[in-house]
Amino acid sequence: MSEVLSQSEIDALLLAVSSGSVDTAENEAEKNDWVAYDLTSQEKIYHGRLAGLEGIHERFARLFRVSLSNFFKKNVTVSATNTDYLKFGDYLSNLLRPTSLNVLSIPSLQGHMVMMMTSKLVYALLDGYYGGVERPFAKLGGRDEFTSIENNIIRKICELGIKDLEEAWRLNYPIQVQYSRMESNPAFVGSIHTTDVVAVVTFEVEFEHLSGPFTLVIQLRALDPIQSHLSVHVTNEHSRDNSTWAEHWMNEIMQLPLEIRAELGNADLNVANLKNWKAGEVITLTQDAASPLAVFIEDVPKMKGMMGLFRGNTAVRVTEMESVIQKGKKNG
Repeated sequence: MSEVLSQSEIDALLLAVSSGSVDTAENEAEKNDWVAYDLTSQEKIYHGRLAGLEGIHERFARLFRVSLSNFFKKNVTVSATNTDYLKFGDYLSNLLRPTSLNVLSIPSLQGHMVMMMTSKLVYALLDGYYGGVERPFAKLGGRDEFTSIENNIIRKICELGIKDLEEAWRLNYPIQVQYSRMESNPAFVGSIHTTDVVAVVTFEVEFEHLSGPFTLVIQLRALDPIQSHLSVHVTNEHSRDNSTWAEHWMNEIMQLPLEIRAELGNADLNVANLKNWKAGEVITLTQDAASPLAVFIEDVPKMKGMMGLFRGNTAVRVTEMESVIQKGKKNG
């Protein structure tokens, strides 16, 4: 335990500091072993709270690779390379034009995402789509915006990405992503405030000889309500299997044949009465023709209805369901 200074020692120390005999600036900083810490850094905090995002992005990379390979009819590799947590304004300040910023909305979470494609990736996609030579571009050009043909390719790629993104999220928390608009100027992206902390996930898209970064920007404020769903790294497909089997068995159950019968009434008789029966005898039932009939499904009373005719056939029109019948029995 450190020694406690007396009042006289404290006064002497303050006097030395005010007179300048004690150096409190650079010399002390050089002697002490300390590390600067940025209080605005959110990276370690979000890494622990949103561990499930890693699995989501891995699944998205696999799904997006298959979608792009089928779309371009070529072997395409997609891999998640890096995830950073920073303010959205800091991210936008480092972008170079032309850049395609595709704003996506998540209605259920009242949040947004941004799919970003650099000119390098856009030119590579365009070259691969129209059967280019797949050689690296020596010069990307000095344009500030993309052409209508390039924007058309970008929109198609975004639609593929949205479909795969929804599928990748389904195991943790199902979301619906909607395409809002496309911006080429970072200053016009107003859906996410510049002070909001975002997750910047970078994917590398590679053809045989061409490659480029594909970036997904996620507004973290929108993920706060579902933080419990994103704190676990889901690596299996149990949810998908369960939903598939549930749908399968539901379809099978709907095809099962059931026996349905309507009971006109009943009577209590003994064997002696049955022995003396003759043709033309009248059996008195416990209910009349105007009373509702009990309808049984597999010998279980489920409905009540009135007897009548429908298109020339004897029929029963349902008037009460099981809940009404059970309630009536309890009251009786």
